[in-house]
Amino acid sequence: MSEKPKFSNIHEIRVLWTDSDPAGITFYGNYYKWMDECAYYLFKKAGIRWEEWQEKWDALGIPLISAHGDFKSPSKFGDVLSVVSFVSEWGRSSFTISHIFHNGDRIAAEGWEKRVWCKGDPSDPSTFASMPIPDAARKALGG
Repeated sequence: MSEKPKFSNIHEIRVLWTDSDPAGITFYGNYYKWMDECAYYLFKKAGIRWEEWQEKWDALGIPLISAHGDFKSPSKFGDVLSVVSFVSEWGRSSFTISHIFHNGDRIAAEGWEKRVWCKGDPSDPSTFASMPIPDAARKALGG
């Protein structure tokens, strides 16, 4: 990304022993778990709380429809990763959150999650449907 995002969050993650494979390198699946965690903190910083989706936004949430990761440099037990997260692409009802994992002066990984703003009946998943992202949420996240 050549342009600095209007809104971002930085979240630190300490790589634990249980995050590593037998070679001592961080298991790749943890990066996907961490991207989800970092999205939570991005939204929280924007004042959008997961606990309020239904009552405040008349929405069920933002289901993940796609995810991608590129692994640039290994991280290992004891490393502290500094993750910069931001919305890098906006659609009518979908958006992409990008995450850059820094390990000191190196980039350990880069990834993204594509999510969709959804409505529906919480007791019936078959009713999930996309809805336009509310202007207030878009603005809070730098869109």
